[in-house]
Amino acid sequence: MMTEPAARSLRLPPGSLRALHQALARGHDPVESATLLREIGYEMGDVFYDALEEALAQAPEESLRSLPPERFWSGCSAFFEQHGWGGLRWAKLHPAVAALDSPDWIESEERREPHPACHLTTGLLAKLLSRAAGGDIAVLEVECRARGDQRCRFLFGGPEALDLLYREIRAGTSYTAALAQLA
Repeated sequence: MMTEPAARSLRLPPGSLRALHQALARGHDPVESATLLREIGYEMGDVFYDALEEALAQAPEESLRSLPPERFWSGCSAFFEQHGWGGLRWAKLHPAVAALDSPDWIESEERREPHPACHLTTGLLAKLLSRAAGGDIAVLEVECRARGDQRCRFLFGGPEALDLLYREIRAGTSYTAALAQLA
């Protein structure tokens, strides 16, 4: 009789993320490399969602969508901390936009970049949060420790709101001013 294998978790040394960034940077321009990292992260989002749901569900029929927000966000932070990624703190910034902040996010370590550079995380969070919300969620990193900021800050919300923010930021507006301009 076959039994189901026990759930397994893979831990990689922190330098593994730096190695992934470096490997993708060779032979690709920076935009292409960032896009590939986001795509890889997005594909990983399903696996992280399933693992998070397994970690937080207290009953077999319970899903992440049914959890109270406080339990979801505290559980999400604990999950990522336990798996070595760093802690996440949730903050509501606008009716259409929230943020996840981390003073110790692993993807930003041991690197210096001129722009926010946690591309793998951006894709991963987009998929995980979309599944948790039951609809499309876009993610945009606006602060990054790799750039010298005190924290990594990932804004998230509906694609329309995040697209407006992105366009304003690309035009030179600060993300805080762009948030204030959202209807």
